[in-house]
Amino acid sequence: MRFPPEWRALGVLGIAVLLYLYFRPLLTLLFLFFIALLLAAVLHPVATWLHERAHLPRAALAISLALVVVGGTAAVVVWGVPVLLTQASELVESIPALHRRAEEVLLGLARRNPAWAEYTRRQLGEVAVERYAANLLAWVGAAGLALVQVLAATILILVVALYSLVRPLPLVSGLLLLWPESRRERIGRSVNAGLGKVRRWIGGQLVAMAAVGLTVGLSLSLLGVPYAALFAVLAGLLEIVPTLGPLLSALPPMAVAFAQEPIRALWVALVFFGVQQVENHLLVPLVMAGALRMHPVLLLFTTLAMGTLFGLLGVFIALPLAAVAQAVYQELHPPETRQSVQAERDAAAALRMPVPRPGEGA
Repeated sequence: MRFPPEWRALGVLGIAVLLYLYFRPLLTLLFLFFIALLLAAVLHPVATWLHERAHLPRAALAISLALVVVGGTAAVVVWGVPVLLTQASELVESIPALHRRAEEVLLGLARRNPAWAEYTRRQLGEVAVERYAANLLAWVGAAGLALVQVLAATILILVVALYSLVRPLPLVSGLLLLWPESRRERIGRSVNAGLGKVRRWIGGQLVAMAAVGLTVGLSLSLLGVPYAALFAVLAGLLEIVPTLGPLLSALPPMAVAFAQEPIRALWVALVFFGVQQVENHLLVPLVMAGALRMHPVLLLFTTLAMGTLFGLLGVFIALPLAAVAQAVYQELHPPETRQSVQAERDAAAALRMPVPRPGEGA
């Protein structure tokens, strides 16, 4: 018996909800294992290439790659974290001075409107500063605890990725055994395509994060904005959040620059706007092409939904998970099928738009 597509969609949604409720206590652990498997999948082509040419055991190659990853991470932590902690500490200590300067600037701008001036005084009063400072200190304390948890999770991810890289065949064959023999080849192709998307996305994302971070740090330094390194790292990390990430990363340096002088805040805004334009029109087409071809609204919803459900871990895992799901879906339901073509025609008719040509987005 073949069910209508809408019934099948509801069935898949219902099964997903039941699985979420059943496995909710283990979701964090499952996500950590998923990240470890992604790391192993990214390093697998490198290990295979070295194994074929150097004729070394996969175990030795896997350990070597793990040491390279750990060494690179440790170097970044040893050389970069002290600078960031120093700037973060200085930023916290400078909040009262920044507040006083911002109050002077805002009151100067609000002198023409007494009501606005009084409102500004209330919002920027000492009680407000104490409240904001207390919230910031609480956030710093929570961040310290989160750092310990991240270190423990990183160790678990590296161990699982190492074992997965040494013996990948049992894992893949076990996955394929879940499907009927007639569909295993298609599932294998879809998983391979999904992992290829993830590799391209991770590589492109790392390039974009590094380029944005370096550009922002250099630009803020030239503009004389303090804590440029801290804001550069923030801008690079928030690149993983589509659409909202660049906006959120621009707010702290704009606030600090505004406390110096309003015109400098405008220059900071122009810097972030320029970086965003270069990224959208140069970096994304060059380094992200073929990685994730999804509608921006769907990307944003996926990231925010995963972040709401699973916190920061969900934000970082959202797009790789979407890439794998997209590849599996496209392999099982090719976009060139008659139903997909008819659905595009119906959508174009409903929106009174021309029917898109094959391979062209609507």
